[in-house]
Amino acid sequence: MPIVKLVILGSGGAVPKADRMLPAIYLEDWLGHRVLLDAGEGVQYRLLQIGISPSSLTLIAVTHMHEDHILGLPGLVITSKFLGGRLKVLAPKSMHGALSKLGVEVADSYEEERFKIKCVEVCHTVDACGWLIQWDVGYKLDLSKTSGLPKWALTELIKGKPVKIGDRIITPEEVADPAHKRFKYLLYTGDTAPCPEMWKKVGSVDVLIHEATFADDVSPSKAHEEGHSTVADAIEAARALNAQVLVLTHVSARYPDKSRHRELASRISPPPYIYIPEDFETLLVKL
Repeated sequence: MPIVKLVILGSGGAVPKADRMLPAIYLEDWLGHRVLLDAGEGVQYRLLQIGISPSSLTLIAVTHMHEDHILGLPGLVITSKFLGGRLKVLAPKSMHGALSKLGVEVADSYEEERFKIKCVEVCHTVDACGWLIQWDVGYKLDLSKTSGLPKWALTELIKGKPVKIGDRIITPEEVADPAHKRFKYLLYTGDTAPCPEMWKKVGSVDVLIHEATFADDVSPSKAHEEGHSTVADAIEAARALNAQVLVLTHVSARYPDKSRHRELASRISPPPYIYIPEDFETLLVKL
């Protein structure tokens, strides 16, 4: 079953609080990929607290050069080198020169057979990437079309591979359930103001992790001028992207807690289902 685990290692914005550290989210999927989304200060210790060694990460994807998103990266690089590893870091192209000096592999995308992650440009005050992850979850077969096929053939068809039965070649598309989506998507925005251009390019996602720096006490124009979003902006993005699940993070230190964010989110009838997690909270998302 395709399940993605998200551990919120830091749900804060530019200034940390004792219970709300700088941006970092650990993602682990059912295929075994381990991805760190942003690397705020102190993230190495937080990974260790949940039992994850830096050298075990598949990759780190940082959204932009602002210090609150990258200050934890040098420590991760050094520890990984001591342990005999070499980290893969995804970042905007404007950061590649600086990051390559740390001795890491740098790119703006990563691809395996069933897993892809790429940069999508967001609307911030500096060059910034949101990270769009695509999983190939395989085909769900229409049982009325597969009656009598051997088990090995069903297995191959689910994987997206055609099979030959006698003189007949059967493709997955012929026997797939048309209501089932083969590809599932998660988008992590990092810092961004509302970004309709990006929404159009992405199309739709299943899970959206969106910043909500401000509640409703800051004017939208002020938030957008600073390259950030309000709770209402994040909900608008989720609806534009047809997201079923919305995770709000990057909450400003101006708020002593997240009660106002939760109150605003509670006024919305799902979808999307809205989560406003605390640091170290784990979310299990079924795709």
